[in-house]
Amino acid sequence: MNTYTQIESQILSFIDNEKSGNFEELIIQAHLFQKENCQPLRNYCESIYKEPRSWQDIPPLPTEAFKNSNKQITSFSEKQISSTFLTSGTTGEMRGSHHFCNLKLYEKSIRSAWINLQLPNLPVICLTQSPIASPDSSLIRMFATLGGKFLINSSGHLDHSKLKLVIRKSNQPLILAGTALAFLHLFELGKDVPKLPENSWVMETGGYKGSSREINKKDFYTMINENLNVPINNIINEYSMTELSSQFYSIGMHDIHKGCHWVRTRVLKPGSHEEVLDQEIGLLSIYDLANLGSSISIMTTDLAKRKGNTFELLGRDEKSTPRGCSRAADEMLSKNKYEHE
Repeated sequence: MNTYTQIESQILSFIDNEKSGNFEELIIQAHLFQKENCQPLRNYCESIYKEPRSWQDIPPLPTEAFKNSNKQITSFSEKQISSTFLTSGTTGEMRGSHHFCNLKLYEKSIRSAWINLQLPNLPVICLTQSPIASPDSSLIRMFATLGGKFLINSSGHLDHSKLKLVIRKSNQPLILAGTALAFLHLFELGKDVPKLPENSWVMETGGYKGSSREINKKDFYTMINENLNVPINNIINEYSMTELSSQFYSIGMHDIHKGCHWVRTRVLKPGSHEEVLDQEIGLLSIYDLANLGSSISIMTTDLAKRKGNTFELLGRDEKSTPRGCSRAADEMLSKNKYEHE
């Protein structure tokens, strides 16, 4: 069996060039490697499936498995851990841990997806803390990988004067990025919210489940348009989670989230590994080649409608525990007032 480094090299090449490999062969190879080197994953898989003949046969690991601190989901030794991202959670709530021996695949998938999906190549301004202040946030590391400039300080305050200065001095369009709830907090400033330069974009991520408020997508995007002067067709929604290494994106009011050639999805009937029929609703499972260090197949707690080989995201299963980057941002910003000029 190939080593981690050898499989990683093959996946990196495949992300760069789809013709350099075969998705099914690569993901089965990665899955068998993970089973061989991660006992919790091996125990889970062997209780459900025999050896997979196709990528659809690989059992998706529930995200709850990442919350067991005694049984880490890693395909490498504990002493090789170099980075760890934690799921969001309140005090006393068990948080999931996603460990990495390096971030080569993670950062490659972010940069390559941005290029492959032809997303705007513009400066990124972030309504979040920096990776130094919040090193365990996968969302913030994603923004940093895109070259983001961060506007929330270590104490959780939005530097409003810095935001206005950055926008005022900008001589070109930009991307303002943050969680959905961070944008709602920004809009509470009313008339003090600065308009973005012409042809700018907004990237929002995260829902409202478990927070004190919720707003539908149309109303939220209308608020972005009115407050920031950004056309609705220039608003990007990013969908991912701490337990993954790749992302999906939708633009404007389009319901379909697009991923790249190194990811696949299935929408499964709750409580089974059988896929729903087209246009039916089930639980979203994601197969991510960049997740070599943990599990390349993840069962989410998100409801989705199957649309051919892709999906329309509907939101979290109401029976699951509320969590997410947007919720974490809401809790932090609610405790702090914005800094003004």
